[in-house]
Amino acid sequence: MAKAQSIASQIALDVLSGNFDYTLTRYKPNAHVGRTVADAQRDLDEARRIQSDRDLVNAVDLPDLFRQFTVFKSKSLKLNSLIDYNRIQNKLNRCPYKLAKQATEIVTWLVDDHKGKTTKGIEKQLKLINACCNWAVSTRVLKSNPFKGLKTLIPLTKITASNKRFFTIEERDLIIEAFDSSRYYKHYSPLVRFIFSTGCRPSEALALQWKHIKPPKINFVQKLTDSGVIELGTKTEERRAITMNAKIAAIVTGQRKENQALDSLLFPAPKGGFIDWHNFNNRAWQTVLESLSGIDYLTPYHMRHTFISLALRAGVDAVMISKWVGNSPATIAKYYLGDVSDIEMPDI
Repeated sequence: MAKAQSIASQIALDVLSGNFDYTLTRYKPNAHVGRTVADAQRDLDEARRIQSDRDLVNAVDLPDLFRQFTVFKSKSLKLNSLIDYNRIQNKLNRCPYKLAKQATEIVTWLVDDHKGKTTKGIEKQLKLINACCNWAVSTRVLKSNPFKGLKTLIPLTKITASNKRFFTIEERDLIIEAFDSSRYYKHYSPLVRFIFSTGCRPSEALALQWKHIKPPKINFVQKLTDSGVIELGTKTEERRAITMNAKIAAIVTGQRKENQALDSLLFPAPKGGFIDWHNFNNRAWQTVLESLSGIDYLTPYHMRHTFISLALRAGVDAVMISKWVGNSPATIAKYYLGDVSDIEMPDI
């Protein structure tokens, strides 16, 4: 036992120092008795072959592999989904670790490189990389998926109150008033009013054309992708419709111009064409919100949160709201309900 422990300690030291003998000759008692130089060389060559085979397992360039996977998937993906693939491709191109077998190092780098407040983005990236490697295994490019089970390397982040927050009625009205009176961003006021009043997704509002307005209904049948392209269907379904109330009808009527073409946008950019949502967020929205003291900053998407939360608080059934906004009741309860700590418990 003492001899075995001594050999084990020697192996451990050699591994740490990079001097491990793959032939194991150094660790065998009386290993050299009766052996020739040719025997030792044969064992060394065999050990090198084994190690070379091990080094080649999954030694595949991951950025190139993911590029091939994207080409394969592009036949069935929508343009908006391809944006996620392109973002991951850019990440993998920047990552200093290129081989699929360096999965642990790659995931660790993705975590360190992430700038967001939650790890939801990294989880999505890992999910697609996993899918890529599973595809590579099925096509025999990889022997196994080295990313399997590595989700544990991503730190857990809790959903904070701000993730579920919404604007109060007073805050909503102050934001609308600020856009109405803004010298530079008044143009966006109808869009802000519309999203606050309908709870539709910004991508759906930006893609609305006059041919989709059939009073008293508005038909949501398409969305504007991040790359500025119209794509048929909404995020969760092909189409849906809402019946306008007086407030929504007034917003729509205020946007109509004489001899309006049916293909014209309901909410065009100041100089025509599609509104750049990224530019709206970083300039118009942030500037207006910063001018309103006492209102915590929330992203423009929280206009949708606000409509859903206020509708729920007004006693509207969640199933009805889900039909209006294109989400399931379960999703509404999980992501959009908002903080209810200020609501008095019923006496039952």
